[in-house]
Amino acid sequence: MAISLTFCLTMLFISSTSFAQQCLDNGGWTVTDNGTGLMWQKETAGMGTWDDAMRYVSELPLGGHSGWRLPSIDELANLNNRPCKSLMELVPSYYWSSTTYASYRLNAWIVDFGSGLVSHFNKFNTYYARAVRPAQ
Repeated sequence: MAISLTFCLTMLFISSTSFAQQCLDNGGWTVTDNGTGLMWQKETAGMGTWDDAMRYVSELPLGGHSGWRLPSIDELANLNNRPCKSLMELVPSYYWSSTTYASYRLNAWIVDFGSGLVSHFNKFNTYYARAVRPAQ
């Protein structure tokens, strides 16, 4: 019994230390994921078309940084499985990625943070946006 409890407490300490080293709340507006080297917008941006989302992130002066962009579909889908996601405001709904659908350029890839579904929809639909940039 004591061995199990010691192991469990040790693993809890290691897990929380890893989280603290991997995920950094930069205070207020951004979260840095040291595991991926990406800095994420902490809050969810409003809904808009794909063009609205692309324009919004490119003009964003968040946290004193420039160079914000929409994440690629791989970055956005990966965020859904990252521990740093817990430090962000996420609406359980669809978010735009910057990746267009190769077979039909009027579509772009999206991720549903409610179900984890990765799909593509018409760029004229309205979904949420989240900005990302390199952490350095």
